[in-house]
Amino acid sequence: MDGKRQRCEERSMQVEFLGGAGEIGRSAVLIDGSLLLDYGMASELPPQYPVDDVDPDAVVVSHGHLDHVGAVPALLSGTEQPTVHWTPPTRELALTLAEDTLKLHGGSPRCPFTENDVRRIGEVSATHGYREPFEAAGYEVTFYNAGHIPGSAHVLVSDGETRLLYTGDFHTDDQRLVPATSDRPDADAVICESTYSDVSHEDRGDVEASFVETLRTTVWQGGTVVVPAFAIGRTQEIMLVCAAHDIDCYVDGMGQRVTEQLRHHPAFLRDADAFRGAVSNARFVDGRDGQRRRIADQNAAVVTTSGCSETKIR
Repeated sequence: MDGKRQRCEERSMQVEFLGGAGEIGRSAVLIDGSLLLDYGMASELPPQYPVDDVDPDAVVVSHGHLDHVGAVPALLSGTEQPTVHWTPPTRELALTLAEDTLKLHGGSPRCPFTENDVRRIGEVSATHGYREPFEAAGYEVTFYNAGHIPGSAHVLVSDGETRLLYTGDFHTDDQRLVPATSDRPDADAVICESTYSDVSHEDRGDVEASFVETLRTTVWQGGTVVVPAFAIGRTQEIMLVCAAHDIDCYVDGMGQRVTEQLRHHPAFLRDADAFRGAVSNARFVDGRDGQRRRIADQNAAVVTTSGCSETKIR
């Protein structure tokens, strides 16, 4: 984006891209200077944030991944904080990510928010379910299931004349954790996530079968399998895969906290009973008394967080 705003006009709405256009990360879309859709960060070194200062009347967040929600606390440092609208799981995940960002970058001039800003999230938060219209900055906004992670949403914005659909990240096939998106609300204009638009993915069933076979073979031959997986969404998906195929697994890192949070939002899961079974099947690592060293000596699968790589399960 070369540090400049990209702008387009669609009938009566003015749309400005402050990040996420022509790049992956730091998604931020400003509507008519008053309604902000997402405010993320790119987890590079140093981390990258949306361009330009912004002072919205309200913020609407599509889902709880760092590149869409990671910079939201930076909007709360002024005297007039905007209301932040999201689904209940997204709110919890945003808090977890903000606290983790402070651990990694707190005190650095590159971190645009403080502990006080994170605490303010509870004061300005408004949560909504799917298909429950609400008002934000004078617009009618409605969330629709995006099928990406628990709580992820398409965002439909209407000013009474123009209907704008912001897809956020979405998934069109069922996952074990969440059902695929099936909502297609009418809109005059669409801002569509396109990260994987030019990628053809292998059949989900084939990929899962190959993954499971690799796990079983490696463990049977006396090995330990480390499965790097993002804490939000991917860790829980791998847990469900392991439980479905009767594979014991350990879970380490931030994925443990996220898993516990998602247990409190069964309505946003595809199969809450299966999720409870996956939690029971997994063993959570607390790191005490040399636990990780002992696990490394076992023939086991270990699911742990990594900011650098993902498994190929989709």
